[in-house]
Amino acid sequence: MATTIVSTRVTQFPYFDEILSHPDWAASKILDFGGNVGGFLNGAGTRVNHEDYWCLDLNKEVIAEGARNFPRAHFLHYDRYSSQYNPNGIRNLPIPDLGLKFDVIMAFSVFTHTHQQEMLELVSQLHRMLTKNGRLAFTFTDPTYDRSLSDPTLPSGTDVRKLLGWRKAENPALEIEEMVETARQSDWCLVVDEKLYVAPGPELSHQEHRGRPWESYCSYFTVDYMSSLFPEARVFPPVSPDWQHCCVITASE
Repeated sequence: MATTIVSTRVTQFPYFDEILSHPDWAASKILDFGGNVGGFLNGAGTRVNHEDYWCLDLNKEVIAEGARNFPRAHFLHYDRYSSQYNPNGIRNLPIPDLGLKFDVIMAFSVFTHTHQQEMLELVSQLHRMLTKNGRLAFTFTDPTYDRSLSDPTLPSGTDVRKLLGWRKAENPALEIEEMVETARQSDWCLVVDEKLYVAPGPELSHQEHRGRPWESYCSYFTVDYMSSLFPEARVFPPVSPDWQHCCVITASE
C-alpha cells in the first residue's frame, strides 16, 4: 500500500540561511533535493524567486501538492528506488539533467535515509550540477549528538535512541540499550526497522538492497567520519531547533 509522507517542516529556510551566511537568495538558482512539498518556500517568504526554485522528490504525490501550492516554482518527480519512500522506483536512477546549473543545492534530511555508498554517488552527481562557486549543503545526523542541545523541549538523548524507542513501544521485548551504545561508538551505522547495522557493506545499500516496502531506513554519521568522506567540505553544527549537522561543499570550477 502506497504511503505519502507530507512534511510539515518549515525550518529549512532559516536553517540553510544561517549555514550559508545569508546568501542573496533572490539572485540564486536553487535546487531543493528531496524538498517534499516545498517547505523551504514557506519559510523563505518573498526572499526567494519561485521561478528560480526547483524541487526534486521521490514521491510523486508530494511533488503534485508542491506544484499546486507554488505554481511558479518547478516540482519534478525523481523516480529513484528507496525502500522507505519509493519502493516501486527505479534502482540506481541518475539525477535528471535539468538543463541548468545551480548556485545553491540543498538536501535536508535526505542522506539521513541512504547508505554511505548511495550518498557518495548522489553527492558526486549533485556537485556536477553547481555553478562556479556554487554550494551544495546537505544535512546528516550524528549518532552521538544529544537532540536536547538544539531543542531543550526535547528529552535528552540521541536520534538513535528516539528511533529505537518508537520501535520498543511497538515491541516491548526489544532490547535497545546495547544498540544505542553500539551506535554511539560507531563511525556510521544504519537502523533498518528494529535492526542496527554498523558500517554495513553494499548489500544494505539501495543499489543492492530490496527491503520491505515502506520500512524505516535511517543512517547516522559522526562529524569526524563525514569530514573524512568529504575533506573538501566544511561541517557545521546544528541550527536550533533542528539537530542535524550540515556538510557544505563549494564548487571551484
